[in-house]
Amino acid sequence: MKVRTLTLAALFTALISVLAPLSIPLGPVPLTMQTLIIPLVASITTRRIALLATSGYLLIGVAGIPVFAGWSAGLAAILGPTGGYLLAMLIFPVMIGTGLTWSRHWSMMVITNLVAAALQLTLGSLWLIWQTGMPIQQGLMTGLVAFLIPMGIKVTLVVVLAKSLKQVLPLPIGTES
Repeated sequence: MKVRTLTLAALFTALISVLAPLSIPLGPVPLTMQTLIIPLVASITTRRIALLATSGYLLIGVAGIPVFAGWSAGLAAILGPTGGYLLAMLIFPVMIGTGLTWSRHWSMMVITNLVAAALQLTLGSLWLIWQTGMPIQQGLMTGLVAFLIPMGIKVTLVVVLAKSLKQVLPLPIGTES
């Protein structure tokens, strides 16, 4: 693996780790910066770099550094009610990175970000339901439906920011996986 790839992955891991803890508590599932910064990283760099950065972020959090929503950390965060949302963060670099190897057009960026975000929310909601014993309808309303509007806003922000950043930052793009 190239030094540049590892360096960028480390820098993006640090960026995710600094911004991701910022959240607004809304009940059992907070509104977080994780689902803005991780898709943004996946949209402006390669799948490999984004996957390394996201994995690094998750590992740092599991190791006990408070980088998860609300400055939480540890294995309990991954195994708890919102752990499915955290584990499903890996969907962003895989789906967005793969889609953007086919086309870097803004429409592909919108589609891949929307699909990845919807899948991440769905998997997180299913985990929430499983962990809490919540009825399915309540779990989906709490963990998925309540976040559809914020998801749309975040996807819009990601696409606008990614297109703007790609014009000013010399980041690697393309088919490197």
